[in-house]
Amino acid sequence: MTITRRRCLSAGATGLMALLLAVSAQAQAPAAGVYRCGNTYSSTPCPGGQTVAVDDARSDAQRQQAQAVKKQDAQLAQDLAAERRAREKAAAGQQAARIGPSAAERARAEASTAKKQAQAAAKKKNASKPRKLGAA
Repeated sequence: MTITRRRCLSAGATGLMALLLAVSAQAQAPAAGVYRCGNTYSSTPCPGGQTVAVDDARSDAQRQQAQAVKKQDAQLAQDLAAERRAREKAAAGQQAARIGPSAAERARAEASTAKKQAQAAAKKKNASKPRKLGAA
């Protein structure tokens, strides 16, 4: 073996040993507690906080089933999003059928308003004319 190859193998073995040491230390370390502090959860204790049991009591089969359901839900969400995007793309050039009054209804309303305004103006004009008193 060459010196460079020996160094690479040595570095790889050292890295592997460090990884194994870290994994074994993690397995031996007690699980950090979870505390409920009012309406929030924390990994550090707080005044008046209560410890919460967070052990996962599911079996391996249950975990696998949960992962399968999660994967299926994610696929369904992607499918629905793609379907929605396709519908939005197809409807991009379309307009709403009608929101509010039509042009004819608007024209009738404007004509009615103008007619009422004209009648009010005529009434006001007639009211301001002096009346002739008739001979009795």
